[in-house]
Amino acid sequence: MCNDILKCLFILLFWFSETANLPSRITALSGSCVQIPCAFGVPDNELKKAESIFGVWIKHEHAFLNSGSLVVYNGSTNISTGFSRIEITGNLSQRDCTTVFYDVMNNHSDNYYFRVEIKPQYWLYTYNLNPIYISVSDSPQPLIFTPDLKEVKENTTVNLSCSAEAPCPKQPPTISWSNTPESAHITPQLQEKPDKTQSVFSHMTFKASYMDHKKNISCTATYPRKSSKDSTVETTVMLRVLFPPKETRITIDPSASVSVGTNVTLTCKSKANPSDNMTFSWHKRGQANQLDLGELTFTVNRSRGGWYFCIAKNEHGTQNSEEIQLIVEGSFDQSLIIGCVVGVSAILLTFLLITLFLRVQRVKASTIMETDVSDQGLEKQVQTIYANGGFVSGEELEMPKDENDIVHYGEIDFSTSQTKITSVQGSGQETVYAEVRGPGMEMNQD
Repeated sequence: MCNDILKCLFILLFWFSETANLPSRITALSGSCVQIPCAFGVPDNELKKAESIFGVWIKHEHAFLNSGSLVVYNGSTNISTGFSRIEITGNLSQRDCTTVFYDVMNNHSDNYYFRVEIKPQYWLYTYNLNPIYISVSDSPQPLIFTPDLKEVKENTTVNLSCSAEAPCPKQPPTISWSNTPESAHITPQLQEKPDKTQSVFSHMTFKASYMDHKKNISCTATYPRKSSKDSTVETTVMLRVLFPPKETRITIDPSASVSVGTNVTLTCKSKANPSDNMTFSWHKRGQANQLDLGELTFTVNRSRGGWYFCIAKNEHGTQNSEEIQLIVEGSFDQSLIIGCVVGVSAILLTFLLITLFLRVQRVKASTIMETDVSDQGLEKQVQTIYANGGFVSGEELEMPKDENDIVHYGEIDFSTSQTKITSVQGSGQETVYAEVRGPGMEMNQD
């Protein structure tokens, strides 16, 4: 037990000052770089007296002067040994010793210790209690899918993430997706993990559709490296969507047109998940009762013709198929017969109406024409009569001077509603007389 509080605080401060905050292990990709997050402890009073502060990295052994150890980087001289370049990117005056090792190779796999030197000779310390092991690999680390998708319901929003280790944030991997749903929205970002290492994170959001069921969605990370080609790593997950029956349809074997006595099988097919407990019920247009479940098999007679449909059902819903007609050869559908009769009757009735109309129009035209002709004939006759009458009344009648002169008489008898015109031919000249005789009237000729 520690009885002196000040002494205990001093011991705690001493132990804290001898620790460095480093990941115990980090995996690097050969031909790329690796960033080591690092923080160290040092007493405030020592840090305040510092005129200069340097960082040192030692490989394999922590002893600075040990022959088995190798100083791969000395900040006081800024010299790297065994590496193309090492750079401390952290601010040492703020106890940040984050460092980047460039172009790591397989032979660089080992333990590494951080050492701090504060000058003038106030603080020289190697943090040997917590080294970091750098493991160099020719292949990138596996990708991580979250969450581990098992089943999602149709029309629900799905959030899927893919993350790739980024041992070298200065040259991070790029993440791409393939075979993604049409509604997918993707957002990439760089994330820092609790141990201060980083990873590239890609988030995808989409609405689940039955068309995405059993779709293999792939996530691929591509790492740039100092080699002939980049390194890639890929992970695939199968999406499972729960949905009610879709694309329900009927097939008929042997065909939709059969003769009496043929054995026919109607099969209902549909897409659904789950499909193990899916049921199919059969129905016929005009019949209220359900026909059967599963496949529908029967021997065809004339009453079996008609329109059939099926209903597919699982725990998430139902769907009706389109109707399909089973035609029995030699028989006709009643509705088709009625339709044909009505159509033919309508055509005949229209034809008769048109014929009757045309006939009436012809009769009217003929009557009008006859009336016009009759009126024109009578008018012509009357004009002749009045012309003759005017001639007789307007001129002095001369008696023939000898018996050779011939007198012509014309007679119109209205008692019989007829006009009679008589003309007598004589030699030399022709005289036309018109006589109008009405009932009770006589006209004497002297």
